[in-house]
Amino acid sequence: MGENSGVKVVLTASATEMSDYDNNPFIAFVAGFAKGPVPLWLLRKTLYPPVERNGDGRAKFAPYGLRRVEALLLEDGFNESEVAVVHPANLDAFVGPNTKAVGISSMDPTGMGYVSKTYSSLVGGGEPMNAIEFRELVRHQSIRKYKPRIIVGGFGSWQLERKKVAENYGIDCVILGGRGETVKEMFRKAVNDEPLPRIVRAEDRANEENVPMIRHAAIHGCVEISRGCGRNCQFCTPTIQKKLDVSLESIMKEVEITTREGNTRITLVTEDLFLYGAKDKQFHPNKDAVLKLIKTVAAHPGVKAIQASHMSLAPVVCDPSMVKEAAEILIDHNWYHHGKKPIVTGETGIETGSVRLIRKYMAGKPLPFKPEQWKETVSQAFGILNDNEWYPLATLIVGLPDEREEDVAETLELMDDLKDYNAFYVPLFFVPLENCLLMNKRGAELDSLSRIRWEFLTRCWEYNVRIWRDTFLQHRIRNPLLYKFVKRMAIPYAAKMAGIYYGMKHGEEMESAIWKMATA
Repeated sequence: MGENSGVKVVLTASATEMSDYDNNPFIAFVAGFAKGPVPLWLLRKTLYPPVERNGDGRAKFAPYGLRRVEALLLEDGFNESEVAVVHPANLDAFVGPNTKAVGISSMDPTGMGYVSKTYSSLVGGGEPMNAIEFRELVRHQSIRKYKPRIIVGGFGSWQLERKKVAENYGIDCVILGGRGETVKEMFRKAVNDEPLPRIVRAEDRANEENVPMIRHAAIHGCVEISRGCGRNCQFCTPTIQKKLDVSLESIMKEVEITTREGNTRITLVTEDLFLYGAKDKQFHPNKDAVLKLIKTVAAHPGVKAIQASHMSLAPVVCDPSMVKEAAEILIDHNWYHHGKKPIVTGETGIETGSVRLIRKYMAGKPLPFKPEQWKETVSQAFGILNDNEWYPLATLIVGLPDEREEDVAETLELMDDLKDYNAFYVPLFFVPLENCLLMNKRGAELDSLSRIRWEFLTRCWEYNVRIWRDTFLQHRIRNPLLYKFVKRMAIPYAAKMAGIYYGMKHGEEMESAIWKMATA
């Protein structure tokens, strides 16, 4: 690359997405929180520091979706010198007069995702960091100066159309969906100075053969093992997509690329680890396929840690022995600890304890069990998981359409049943995502929270603080005296001040909630 000449195609993502959060995938959720008074430069240094760079300034690791686009372009005839994947902080070195297109991948460009919608409302009420950093990116000085075509895709690209901000942001083309041929076509048009559609709907890729393998390592060592779910939960997009498994051969080729480029941790990207290889229409797990996958990845030279992105609870109850044997391998390749004890974790969805709402909006979630068995299924699954040092990160949704007080009461009853288990709860406002069956329904808002819904939110976070506070502090404060001071004095005092502030902002329910969490 000549000095300041620019690379033909530059691929990037916002600063909140081009970070590994100090090797903690779950901490990335906080990018959906309101920024508050903290300056961006401090957040970029401490909360979401940039990914490591190669010697030429390109990103050593990048979001998995961005690596897929890179692979598509290289497959389509571009060479490595013509496509650069970079952190926003390094755009000046790669965007120049010869740059034809800047491709941006985004999960949450305007802060409309589940976490952003919920916690930007609860914590400060300001704009989420995700939205701020995306806007900073599209208005980067090099992009404004050289005016390359801006193409935005990714899971959250629908938000730009929903909020009608693409034109205001100077975005030339928004791609909705992930069909490879459409992605390649848009970049070809941009490079050839042809007109681009403002919005293009790209049908999701139909089969594995049409999806090229990544050429370079992704953040957190992400490797896709399956896509889609097929359970047809109406509030979720992946569940309405048919489940397709990636071949073990292809998975291991990406694991090889990842370890060769220096990442010793592998994240198995999936909607459900426990259904890998399953063909049964009632969603019975295929134990042999799951264990073969985990054993093969664990045995690969250079793999030190393995983390599954998502799992479901019904297969746990179907085959406890599968969970036990999988945990025996994963504990030896653990990513997280509870105290000093190694544990296994993964994200899963409880969503509600209401049989009525399960039957109405997510009847496929309990399969092969019935909606009436959901609470019992969740309790049994938590017991089996905990018996094998598996601590789930579980989401729950408040404000589903037609949710009644008695539905929330059923969820609270379920939480009472789960009070002695170890997990982490993430309560979320309902958000009508693009291409989900409830996309035209009204989302939940802060002002819609009744007293029992506040109790639900409080119960979740009171539980989290009780289970995880000591582990969180122990891993960050080594001095015993300082640890005691922070736990016994600093946290309660800060909670008191925060309670007063948020009590004035949101009412006495919020003040009471914060104090209960601090003294749990």
